Amino acid sequence: MKSNRERLTEIVTVLASYGFGHIYRTRVRTKQKDQDAANLRLAFEELGPSFIKIGQIISTRQDLLPPDYIRELSKLRDEAPPFPYEDIKRVFKEDFQKELNEVFEWVDKVPLASASVAQVHRARFYTGEEVIIKVQRPEIEENLLRDIQLFSRIVSMAPETVKEMLVNVEEAFKEIEESTKRELDFRNEGQALVTFRANNKDIKAVAAPKPYLNYTSKRVLVEEYIEGIRGFNLNQLREEGYNKQDIAEKLVYSFLTQVFKDGYFHGDPHPGNIIIKNKKIVFIDFGIIGELSSGVQNDLIKLMRAIVFEDIDALMNLLLTMAITKQKVDRFAFSEDLQDFYQSYISRSFGQIDLSTFFSDVLHVTHKYKMVMPNDFILLAKSLTIIEGVVSDLYPDINIMEIASSYIKASDDIKLVDISKDKLKLELYQIGSDTARLPSSIKRLADTINNGRLMVHIDLVHFDDKWREVNKMVNRIVFALIIAALIIASAVFFVLSEGAGFSFVAIIIFLGAFVMGLWLLISIIRSGTL
Repeated sequence: MKSNRERLTEIVTVLASYGFGHIYRTRVRTKQKDQDAANLRLAFEELGPSFIKIGQIISTRQDLLPPDYIRELSKLRDEAPPFPYEDIKRVFKEDFQKELNEVFEWVDKVPLASASVAQVHRARFYTGEEVIIKVQRPEIEENLLRDIQLFSRIVSMAPETVKEMLVNVEEAFKEIEESTKRELDFRNEGQALVTFRANNKDIKAVAAPKPYLNYTSKRVLVEEYIEGIRGFNLNQLREEGYNKQDIAEKLVYSFLTQVFKDGYFHGDPHPGNIIIKNKKIVFIDFGIIGELSSGVQNDLIKLMRAIVFEDIDALMNLLLTMAITKQKVDRFAFSEDLQDFYQSYISRSFGQIDLSTFFSDVLHVTHKYKMVMPNDFILLAKSLTIIEGVVSDLYPDINIMEIASSYIKASDDIKLVDISKDKLKLELYQIGSDTARLPSSIKRLADTINNGRLMVHIDLVHFDDKWREVNKMVNRIVFALIIAALIIASAVFFVLSEGAGFSFVAIIIFLGAFVMGLWLLISIIRSGTL
């Protein structure tokens, strides 16, 4: 195993060779910026299994890098050369004090899959159940955690020009490290299978493998082997009489149930992690799981309601409440950006709103203001993007938001109605709610005034500039009033002197007023505010 210094040198060298030397404060800079994202993926591939995993983890963090980088890192294939079968036997014995042949009737020495973190082999218990044995790659925990720390160190030393496209790097890498530690403990995945199966026990169309917890440890997971159609193979689906639209709709309903009802969802629902068997959608590989607290679930519903109610203030306050902010947010500029964001949705019915795009747009706005959204919110946005891609490939005519709208309307826990059809009901509901709160609000205001606690605070954007403009405006008004007074005075002088003869004073005053008036008009025209 390489020392930290040797590995750091290797990482820096590989990154520099792909044009990322400026990350480590060298003068090497990429010449083709449009290739940066693809080059970063290639660099991660060259750096081996641990960096492939790091790239995959970063690709779930849409708040961390620009979209083109996220798309490229999502292409990283979780494949790695197989490690020796002898290591499988050794790890199993170390964890359970039993030989493989004491527990299993047979174990296939050729792996079903070999990924960056673990290797999978088919096996059969002496009792007849066919299972898979998932064994962690030797030294992957040490290598992966070390590489995360080293890469975080490299990025933290990057110049400000690089950091500008990142949000709260230190906090993000801490979260990545913690989530990686959870994923590297297979006991968590075993418990995730138990929880998911319990949540979906009454749903006929959804299933997950049964885990064998007595043969599950930090480095080993034994679970039921599922034989079925993998990767949504269209030919096999057609041959076995499956309806693609039916599968796509059930997959969306299942995911919405996981999010809004259970608050516990599969964090990586790509085609390789879904099997179709006996008219069931079977989710596998629960290494990444999203857990939403009831508070976050409610916030998600409130976000959708804020869009429906055209409530920019509610939307802004919700995002400010949900996000981690380590610097002051310009609420006026933030509100204006949310107004632009909102306008792209207000004219649409729910059926025209793209859920994954909605969450991505939210992350884009918060990213601009260096606001870090909760990790599970970010994972949800990523999972929705994956689900959208899966069902669109399976049945291109599907409308995810129409299904979501139907689901939300049918739910006992979620009350959210369609913008275009039920707008009047929403307005009446809002008026009723505001009216019900009005008496108590008036009473609080009256108490505040009576107690002498009323304070009025006016906050202006660019106050100094605005104040200068106000001064100019007031000065011009005063100037105009003086001119008017002079004209009136000249007229009075003229009338009074009419009997005594021609008045030079009246003419001088009038000409002075004329010159001043002309000068005022020219200054207004020059200012461009006429």
